[in-house]
Amino acid sequence: MLGDARPRGESLVLVLGHAEYHPAFGFAPASRFGIRPGFEVSHEAMTALVLDDSVPVPKGTIRCPEAFGV
Repeated sequence: MLGDARPRGESLVLVLGHAEYHPAFGFAPASRFGIRPGFEVSHEAMTALVLDDSVPVPKGTIRCPEAFGV
């Protein structure tokens, strides 16, 4: 899936998951980039991977569609 993101022009990938798994693939806590989830979760579980460092990383609070229930 990450291999599909770069060709599509994505500059950032966010993942909510296991705090010890995703860093092995280059992910870091999203809070380091000024990104916060709009729901209760540990900051280590919301991770980000910058794919294109020539593009500014957006900062702010993530809002999920109602279907996610958060």
